[in-house]
Amino acid sequence: MVTYKPAGFWIRLLAAFLDGIFSNVLAAIVTAIIGEKQMLIGELVDPTGEPIGLPLTSFSVSLLYAIIFIIIFTATHFRGSPGKLICRIQVLNKDMTQIGIGKSIGRYFAQILSAIPLMIGYMIAGWNREKKALHDMICGTRVVYRDEKKEEEPVLYE
Repeated sequence: MVTYKPAGFWIRLLAAFLDGIFSNVLAAIVTAIIGEKQMLIGELVDPTGEPIGLPLTSFSVSLLYAIIFIIIFTATHFRGSPGKLICRIQVLNKDMTQIGIGKSIGRYFAQILSAIPLMIGYMIAGWNREKKALHDMICGTRVVYRDEKKEEEPVLYE
């Protein structure tokens, strides 16, 4: 069986930070090209009397980034988002095989549970031996380094 070193909290945080940067840069580029569109929220107005709107372009680009680069990339041979690729980590099943699209979608939405409350579900990855966050426990996934046999005593997963 191939063994991989589990990816800990800090490297995973760096990968998420990089994905946030990429998403924002992509949104800024698209917004500069097509202009910012506003989606009005009902009858709400700000103190100056202007209708309140949400930046639709930035939201749309962020949603597309999540769908294409996080969900789809994780379920393909890339086995992770662009941030994970740069950090040399990957998302795998418990048996160290590539995850499918259904599990990738479930994992993405399970991250909401990791964020509630106070991001404790993410911090769990720094406190357990297998370096699994809450959403990994829910979905039966692992985040490991891409290089095989990176540690002297491999962690054997059950």
